Amino acid sequence: MSTEQQSTALLLFLRNEQDEARCKPLAGSRKASAALFQRLNRYTLKQARRTGLPFFIIQGDQQVGATFGERFANAYQSVFDLGYERVIAIGNDCPELNTGLLLQAVHQLERRTMVLGPTRDGGAYLIGLQRTAFDRAAFANLPWQTDTVYVALQALADHPIAVLSTSFDIDKTQTLRRQFWRVPAALRRVLSRLMGQEIAAVFQLHWTAFRSAFLRSIGLRAPPSRAFL
Repeated sequence: MSTEQQSTALLLFLRNEQDEARCKPLAGSRKASAALFQRLNRYTLKQARRTGLPFFIIQGDQQVGATFGERFANAYQSVFDLGYERVIAIGNDCPELNTGLLLQAVHQLERRTMVLGPTRDGGAYLIGLQRTAFDRAAFANLPWQTDTVYVALQALADHPIAVLSTSFDIDKTQTLRRQFWRVPAALRRVLSRLMGQEIAAVFQLHWTAFRSAFLRSIGLRAPPSRAFL
């Protein structure tokens, strides 16, 4: 690991699974939703560990502040106070986030003061900041948990920022159902069991449509008739 990377830490900023289940009942019952978020937490933690970077989990009661913005800003400050020059924060609601994307963010943040992973609904699934770009008060007062936070984050930067590929977050059941085919296979199997047969049927519908469109795009045809063999 390079000296630059040794100055970078990951921040996993998470709710407790029970709080997630109450705010985002994605799997029907609260118990099933809590189990779903437990799996998502494990998946996110696995991706973070694979980077080889130091990481810090600030979850539930460990978060300090009256608002989401204050709690998030204080979490950043606590990691910067440990001596790290760059902090990359992630949550648990972007199944497409993987080790490769995290390492890409690390390399980009060595060259830029900010790196963002935008979501399709105007949010961000990843926020990386250099210490020099972090203003705790301004950061805390951003319009968090709205569809304008990504634009507001961009406005904080004094220099050009790095932007990763756009992805989705699963803050709503409809989004998870619509994007389920994009979830990594291993995680998809687990979520299917938790969400029941309905999500499997939705996935099958999307997969059939995708497969048909793909076959049309490459011009495949049915096998020749026996009359021509």
